[in-house]
Amino acid sequence: MRYTLRMNATIRSIAIVTALACAAAYGRASCDEYYSERGFSIDLPEGFVFLGGDGSSKFSFGLPDGSVEIDLIAYPDDRFGEAREGAEDTARRLSGRGSFAAFDYQGRGAALGELSFGSGQSAMRGYGLFVNDVAPPADSGGEPYDLVVLAYAPADGYDGYADFVASAIDGFSIDYGRRAAPGPIGVASRAAVGAARPRPVSLRFGEAEIRTEWNPAEAALSQQLVEREYRVLTAYGRSPELIDAAIARFYRMAFRDAAPSLDRLALELSAAWESGAWAGKKPKSAGAAGAGPAATAEPRAYAEALLAWVQGFTYERDPDGSDVVNPISAAFERRGDCDSRALVMAILLRRENIRSIMMVSLEHEHALAAVDAPGPGARFPFDDGAWLVAETTARVGIGMIDSTQADPSAWIGVAFPF
Repeated sequence: MRYTLRMNATIRSIAIVTALACAAAYGRASCDEYYSERGFSIDLPEGFVFLGGDGSSKFSFGLPDGSVEIDLIAYPDDRFGEAREGAEDTARRLSGRGSFAAFDYQGRGAALGELSFGSGQSAMRGYGLFVNDVAPPADSGGEPYDLVVLAYAPADGYDGYADFVASAIDGFSIDYGRRAAPGPIGVASRAAVGAARPRPVSLRFGEAEIRTEWNPAEAALSQQLVEREYRVLTAYGRSPELIDAAIARFYRMAFRDAAPSLDRLALELSAAWESGAWAGKKPKSAGAAGAGPAATAEPRAYAEALLAWVQGFTYERDPDGSDVVNPISAAFERRGDCDSRALVMAILLRRENIRSIMMVSLEHEHALAAVDAPGPGARFPFDDGAWLVAETTARVGIGMIDSTQADPSAWIGVAFPF
C-alpha cells in the first residue's frame, strides 16, 4: 500500500536550511541531559557545553561563543527563608534588578522572574529561578538545599538570545523523576493565569462517548512554548551535526509541557477501553466481572485503539508558524498534523505505562509513532528496542508503513521521559 503524507513546516524548513548552509554554528559536541545526585536535571538546547563547576553544588553551561550561559547553584537550606527572599537577595548581590513572582513548583516554594545585572558591555539579561528547601532523593543521603538557577545573555542584542535563554531554563526540572511535566516558565505561567473555568467537551472514542473538560488557557500557553521552541530549532539550520538532536529536543519539550494536562483524558480513554464501551459493549467498571483487560495487559490492542482515534483527527497545518499543534489542543479539538498526533499518542500511552517513541524523517518530511508492543508488523530499531510503527495520518493498522518509507536509516528516534 502506498500513500503520500507530508511533514509539517518545522522540519521541512530545517531540511531546506540544512541543505543550503553547512557551516556549524557551534564547533563543539552537543551535551545530553544532565542530572545531579541532588535530584535535579536539565535538558539543554543542543550545542550547550559544560563550562565548569564542582560537580555537586555548582554547575555552569553555555554556548561556546559565550552568548548564553546558565548557572545552577545549590546552597545550604538556610540560605534564604523563602524563594522570593532568595531572588531579591541574589539581585542585590549582583547589583542587579528583577521582578519575581512566587509560585508552587512541584510542591516546593519557588520564585521566577526576569533579571538584569552588570553594566556597559558586561550588562546581562535573563531569568532567575529560586527554589526553597529542596529535599534530595531519599537514597542520596544528602541534606535539603536552596537552589538558584540563572540563565542569561548579553543585554546588548538580548532579543536575539531571549528564546535560547528561556528554553534553557525551561529545560530544568527540580525532580529528575518528574521530567514529564512543564518546566519552570510553563509552571509559573500557568500559576499566573490562575484556575480558569474548564470547558466541557464530548469526544468519540470508538463507540464510546467521553465527556470531559479541558482548559484552553493551558493550551494557549503550551502553544507559546511550541512556537518558542520552533524558533530555537530553526537556529540549527546552520549546524547540521546538531539537527537530529535538536529535533528530538523540540518534541521532548512539547511533550513534557503538555503531558500532565492530558492525564484525566488518558484515564477516561483507558476506562472506556477496559470497560468495553469503546467496542460498543455495555459499560462496566474496570476490574468488574466481564470488564475488559487492563490497557497494560494488551498494549498492542490498546495502542491500536488510540491509533484509530488519532487517525480520525482533522488534518491541519499552519505554515505561518511552527505548523505543530500543541498536544492539548490536538487532543481536545481533534486536529493536527502527523507529529501532533504522534505526541498525543505518546502522552496517552505513557499514562498507561506503555512505552512509545516518535519517529521523524527529514527525507520523507513525516513523523510516526512507534510502540513497545508485541505482534507482527514493521519495526524501528532504536535504543536497544524494536518499536512497532504506528502511522497516525492514514487509515492503516498498527505495524504498517509505506514501503517507500520503510528504511530505518531515514528516521530519527525521539524518546520521551517515562
